Amino acid sequence: MAERLEPLLRATDLRVSAGDVQLLAVPSATVPAGGCLGLVGVNGSGKSTLLKALAGLLRPDAGSVLLGGRPVREHESGFRRQVGVFLDDAACFPDLTVAEHVRMVATAHGLGPTAAERCERVLDLLGLRHRADARPDTLSAGQRQLLLLAAVLVRPARLLLLDEPEQRLDTGARGRLADALRTAVADGTAIVMAVHDRQLLSGLADQVLVLDGGRVVDHGPTAEVLDRGATPWN
Repeated sequence: MAERLEPLLRATDLRVSAGDVQLLAVPSATVPAGGCLGLVGVNGSGKSTLLKALAGLLRPDAGSVLLGGRPVREHESGFRRQVGVFLDDAACFPDLTVAEHVRMVATAHGLGPTAAERCERVLDLLGLRHRADARPDTLSAGQRQLLLLAAVLVRPARLLLLDEPEQRLDTGARGRLADALRTAVADGTAIVMAVHDRQLLSGLADQVLVLDGGRVVDHGPTAEVLDRGATPWN
């Protein structure tokens, strides 16, 4: 895991409300390059809201989010080039094959002549190479999930924001996903992921933030947080 350097991503005093209802209150969250922060909590605890705020897709009522010391602005091309976002409402391009879909993303993010090679490598990592010529409507639910993840992982990114990437994946696919994410971390990519799988969390995240009703109920090194029992698994 990464040394504790100056954070690549820093969120401070984030507050998000809908009318009079407070959806999120997070005093602090930081992730260095090559670090992984796991977001844990039951459904509706605020994990997706926090990810959207970190991605600039949701403007907080108060607080700040900085990437590399600069305010997060989702509409700016410079920010988009640095951040890969995987949310549950992601969609496939129905007329493209698996390989075409992933290669198009790689090319759009400036990989040029290396796009095809990188595409093949990501499909191999996720176990999708044998479905490279298939169209999305012929894939299983788990394979479509892997396709959408491949489209995020194939592009260069300093930061990945992932909302329950293990959904719809069987045990083998979750293991391949974990390997792919560990490769990204080893390359210096920072990751924030909402996760329900304890094994994926403990094998990848070096820090955990536990949410309940939009509030932080525990935050610290993964092993310590799991031992304290504030997670949904206890």
